[in-house]
Amino acid sequence: MKLADSSHQKLELFFREYLNDEKFSLPKIHFYAGNITQLITKIINVQGITFGRRIFILRKFVALNQENFLTLPQKLAVHEITHVIQYRREGFVRFFYTYLTNFWTNLRTKEKWDVISRHEAYLEIPFEVEAREVTDKFVEWSRKFKCEKV
Repeated sequence: MKLADSSHQKLELFFREYLNDEKFSLPKIHFYAGNITQLITKIINVQGITFGRRIFILRKFVALNQENFLTLPQKLAVHEITHVIQYRREGFVRFFYTYLTNFWTNLRTKEKWDVISRHEAYLEIPFEVEAREVTDKFVEWSRKFKCEKV
């Protein structure tokens, strides 16, 4: 699925303001929630994962609205779209390498490699910190809009 035009425009406007770049253009982004996505997201225990401009979302976060359009929570969409922008900024290989390197470096500082330590290492990845900060800024920005789904 792809973003509805209205959602794409809203998110593009937010990122233009957030990045202070009036020429910013949000690329076409594709969301997936099929069977393979379910397998991937469950194995690595995430709500969503982004590769370039492709976002894979755990199916339980995708719903039908009153007009029978697929929707997902704005905060999750913004978080993952921030990763799309990071991929574009850093380049695919550099982003992916840096992301994994940061995760393993963070994990090595933990006493254990259990689920809690892995989650803490994930939360400390600078790309994840940035995505959470952008999401918080979006929540503040979007208060002027009344919809809760993208």
